[in-house]
Amino acid sequence: MLIPAGNPGPLTGRGNNTWLLDGPEPTLVDAGVGASSHVDAVAAQLNGRALARILVTHGHADHASGVPALRARWPSVESCKWPLDDAAGWRPLRADERIAAGDRDLQVIHTPGHAPDHVCFWDARGGDLFGGDMVVAGSTVMIPAGRGGSLRAYLTSLERLKALGPARILPGHGPIVDRPLDVLAEYIAHRHLREAQVLACVVEGLRDPDAIVARIYPDLLAAVRPAARLTVEAHLEKLREDGRI
Repeated sequence: MLIPAGNPGPLTGRGNNTWLLDGPEPTLVDAGVGASSHVDAVAAQLNGRALARILVTHGHADHASGVPALRARWPSVESCKWPLDDAAGWRPLRADERIAAGDRDLQVIHTPGHAPDHVCFWDARGGDLFGGDMVVAGSTVMIPAGRGGSLRAYLTSLERLKALGPARILPGHGPIVDRPLDVLAEYIAHRHLREAQVLACVVEGLRDPDAIVARIYPDLLAAVRPAARLTVEAHLEKLREDGRI
């Protein structure tokens, strides 16, 4: 069940999605930002039962900062995420482990790229993939160079998700992705197109990331230009790694 986190904005769209999986182990995929309306909505669906577990796809604030508010409502809740340096108080997830969630088991799929600790949760039996920030229908995903983002890792992660063959992706933002294999292929093709565009800019003599953003994204809103700059920097980093610039 989708429970919106209530945090609309330029980078979050209508706000984050959190997904409540009901059953013997009531589990919330992603934690939102701690809005009281969000916590109350989760409690209303549980109808007096305790939330057993929170599965966080990655540590970015819009996905993880709601954990303290959820812990305050349900002190015994187990909070799980991929381990980084800030893992105190969290149950660390391991690659490919299976974890109880609602009435099913989910497999942890480590998918770095957007963030080094990014994971997806895969319901192999039902075909659902809880995709965090891997894809957003009708948009693209920021790859924050210098802040843990890696375009090379992101492309590898997209290929891994394609190999799973999901029936649906339940993302961290936007509507459910009902044709995930097509969307994943489009994402990969788009990144290769952007790489070619960035390389063409460099060949023409453009070196400043802001100048490249202005060339490639001429109509981009000012609020999202910093995110575009980070992604351009990620493309430049990959081109340097490949020895092409």
